[in-house]
Amino acid sequence: MNDAQMWDDFVDESPYGTIFHKWGFLKTIEKHTGHEFLPYTLYEEDTLVCIFPAFIKTNYGVNVILSPPPRTGVPYMGLVLSSEYDDLTQSGKEVRLREIIKLATEKFEGFSPIYISTQLIPAFSDIREFKWNGYSVEPLFTYYIPTDIPSDEILKGFSRSTKRLVKGIKNNKYDMKMIESTDLTLFCDLLSKRYEEQDIKVPIVGIEYLEDLMKLYPENIRLYYVYDENGNVIGSNVITMYKQKIVSWLGTPKPDVNLPVNEFIFWELIKISRDKNSMFEIGGADTRHLCSFKSRFNPLLETNYRVFRRKNLGVVAEWVYLNIYKKRSSRIRRQTSDWT
Repeated sequence: MNDAQMWDDFVDESPYGTIFHKWGFLKTIEKHTGHEFLPYTLYEEDTLVCIFPAFIKTNYGVNVILSPPPRTGVPYMGLVLSSEYDDLTQSGKEVRLREIIKLATEKFEGFSPIYISTQLIPAFSDIREFKWNGYSVEPLFTYYIPTDIPSDEILKGFSRSTKRLVKGIKNNKYDMKMIESTDLTLFCDLLSKRYEEQDIKVPIVGIEYLEDLMKLYPENIRLYYVYDENGNVIGSNVITMYKQKIVSWLGTPKPDVNLPVNEFIFWELIKISRDKNSMFEIGGADTRHLCSFKSRFNPLLETNYRVFRRKNLGVVAEWVYLNIYKKRSSRIRRQTSDWT
């Protein structure tokens, strides 16, 4: 498919569509990563019933297919089912998924890839057809906070220490402010520092990637900086806002200050989520050292899945990606040649 409007209309109407599935987002990934975008669709007679964005990359004559590619910051992607899928009988759902996974796998295998990997959205849990088609399955996890109850009720669930800090925040004890911005320069510098300290490659390809996305989706992708009483930037966060979900997408490390910066950011984003009638996804449930902090906000745990197939060389490719590619640090720069 090459009809961006039809693609986006489908994503907007489907309960499985996310901002990461939007055509412009996917084309921006293609532009900045060098992975070719494969916009697969499935029709039942004349009705579009599924889209499946994937990306192919060729290195040294071998192909890998990924959804999403690395260094995009995208937490999940994979297939998007039509809005009427949930109304099908269980038998109808299974027949539909059988056809989708069979055809998608045939399309992928047409490239003779050594490795295929898809990270599915949390809303999609029936991964049986992937298993039956030879895919391995890895569970992944995220946290989210429902915000359809009064803020005082949300606060009651916080840990004792977090509750105390948030009460101080509500009383303006720490004199911090969170202000929206469109200038990503400082954010990317802080993000680079965070990952360099952990000796891990920065999770995005570059500042221009984020700049392009924010220009495309100014209502859906927002950057916030936190300032102390002296006007110093002490924290930042990039969020996505789409449908009834706000995602704490990209964050920077807490600076060496004696202030509850991250608690302040989360509380402010909880308030924004309540105002927008949206759930608030805070992520981080796959990383042990992040869990110890984020679980203090009493979030709900949600599961999604990564499904993957690999041939002998694919085992090597996966090992290289997990053990070398992701563990090499890299600062975010504007020069495209430095982002590869």
